[in-house]
Amino acid sequence: MMILDVENFKKAKITLGLITINVVFFVVFNILLGVEYVLLFSQINSKVFEGQIYRLFTSMFLHADIIHLFSNMLALLIFGTSVENNFYKYQFLLIYFLSGFLGNIFSLYLLPYDSISLGASGAIFGLIGAVFVFFAREDKTFILFGLIYLIFFIFMSLAPGINLWAHLFGLLGGLILGYLFKNKTKRFEYYE
Repeated sequence: MMILDVENFKKAKITLGLITINVVFFVVFNILLGVEYVLLFSQINSKVFEGQIYRLFTSMFLHADIIHLFSNMLALLIFGTSVENNFYKYQFLLIYFLSGFLGNIFSLYLLPYDSISLGASGAIFGLIGAVFVFFAREDKTFILFGLIYLIFFIFMSLAPGINLWAHLFGLLGGLILGYLFKNKTKRFEYYE
């Protein structure tokens, strides 16, 4: 079984960079500037349909409150470190951003016209999907455990105020990209 330790986290420089960017954006937009500035860069479906496409990307760096930020950054630390240390850096970035973008695109079409969404969840679910594919490939006994874990995450996405579509399609993006990259990944070390 692979165990994440301090050395794994130190090697995950892109993950740590993404966490830093998200925290800085939270401080700047939520604390220093205020909610009206958060809304300028959040995914507001009506605004995206009016041509403000940048919101599909910028919304991945914004969070509604400290709990939202903390839970996403904790998941990013765990799953981002796993993906970054077991895939090549460019693969990690593709999984992260394409999954987040895919989740946002489907949210655009499956949520109501006036919906507002924000957060890194779609991208993080992409990382979860890639981790599942990677470890299922390495250890077939992981498949059942991983499926239970994925079902738990999806079940948690059914709570009010959670963007289920970003989670589902981010996860799908990560599963697909993880599968496509599975034969071109780095090998990891086992710790007993």
